[in-house]
Amino acid sequence: MKRILKQRGFTLIELLVVIAIIGILAALIIVSLSGARSKATDTQRKNNARNLDTALAQYYQDNNSSYPGSAGTAANGGIDIGTATACGAPLNALVGTSAYLVANTACGDPATTPLAHRYFTDASTATKYTIAWLLAAQTENVATSGNGIYQAAAGGVLTIPSGTPNIPAAQTTLAAFGTSKVFSVYGPQ
Repeated sequence: MKRILKQRGFTLIELLVVIAIIGILAALIIVSLSGARSKATDTQRKNNARNLDTALAQYYQDNNSSYPGSAGTAANGGIDIGTATACGAPLNALVGTSAYLVANTACGDPATTPLAHRYFTDASTATKYTIAWLLAAQTENVATSGNGIYQAAAGGVLTIPSGTPNIPAAQTTLAAFGTSKVFSVYGPQ
């Protein structure tokens, strides 16, 4: 008598179902990790802005109630804060021997592909400033006053409602902001 032995194994359909389930789980994990990464990067942007705000407040006290910058260069569209490795002029005055900032890192955007971040001063005497940092995550609530997240108007016009010293919109316009949410700190408060 010849015995017929059945070989035990998985069918092709069973294997495809398992592979599909693993693929779906992997996609969900990747999506959640990318969201966490953009939130972490935005948190670093906010910390950089706050560090610059503190340094500018100290600079203001030591320099006859004025902030770094000339009205001519900052009046329209502001000044780039810096690259990932260095603070650009005039904020480079805050780094180094003056000891307002220990390192250039507060000026750089932490992302591999940096987003727009600017330093604006008022057109006349550099006695007011706004630091604005475009955010990757656009889900946070908008502030109504004080430092926080603001929605740029069409064309990148940034206006802080009820803000003092709310620099005129003509001076805080940056096309790269579009109509996105921007984290902004300003002074003096």
